[in-house]
This record gives sequence, structure tokens and C-alpha cells, in this order.
Amino acid sequence: MTTEMADNVRKYRRRAGMSQEELAHAAGVSPGTVRKAEQGGTLRMETLHTLARALGVITAALMASDAPEPVGRTEEPNRINLIQLRAALTPAVGLVDQDVEAVAEEPNLRTFRWTLQDARALYFSDSYKSVAAQLPGLLRDAAQAVAYYDSGDEPGRPC
Repeated sequence: MTTEMADNVRKYRRRAGMSQEELAHAAGVSPGTVRKAEQGGTLRMETLHTLARALGVITAALMASDAPEPVGRTEEPNRINLIQLRAALTPAVGLVDQDVEAVAEEPNLRTFRWTLQDARALYFSDSYKSVAAQLPGLLRDAAQAVAYYDSGDEPGRPC
């Protein structure tokens, strides 16, 4: 096997987000076979074809001289939405959320309710990308509303 083929197997495996063991399991081969492929060892064409199928590419792609670079952290909208959603759901432990602390005026619950109803309608119409884009903002707005009303400044509420 050429060095280019070995590099291609490695690059496609990384692009798929798989470890050598995961690729071996998906292809039904031993982890040693995957290591051998990535180190430029000799493989039968059937084995190369099996690895290509497990990677979701055609066998010729593993033999091409211009394999793609690993994807890593691209700026695709779904990844950005997921990162923002994770940040909204799991803020860093021990750090104060400046946005929640800075709430000085009463949140507009009517606008929040409309936005929530829109998100619900999008969800039930299977517009998941739109919902994913709205969720981080909805969660931040909800956290700000809770912080405002939970501060004890509400009239007629015991402190």
C-alpha cells in the first residue's frame, strides 16, 4: 500500500470521527488491520473495499492522491447551534453568567410567550434547524426571566 493510501485511510477515518477500533468494528476487521492500513502495510483489495464501505466512501477515494483534510470544527450552522445550546444548558461551573446578572428591567413575557409559541410551531412542523437556532436564545431569555423574578424585588413578595 502506498503512503498516500495510508494517509487517505487515516484522513477519512478522522473525518468520520472514528477511532481505529471503531473503524475496525464497523468494517468487521481487526484493529491491527486498520493500524496496518494507516501505516502503509499491504492489504488485499477486498479489505480496502471493506474499510471504504465502513467509512462511507468509494474504494477509489482511498486510492486518490487528494484526500480531504479532516473536518474538525467547521462553522456549519448545526454545529454552531449545538455549541450555543450546550453553553446555554451547561454554563461553566463557578463562573457567574453576566447576562443573567445584568437583568435590570422586567422581561417582556408576552414577547417571550410568542417566541416560544413560534418555536413550538416550528418543532411540530419538523423545522428542526429553525428550532435549534432559536433554542439558545429562548433558554437565555427564560434564565433572565427567572433571575429577575427570583431576585425578591417582586412587589408583595416576602423576601
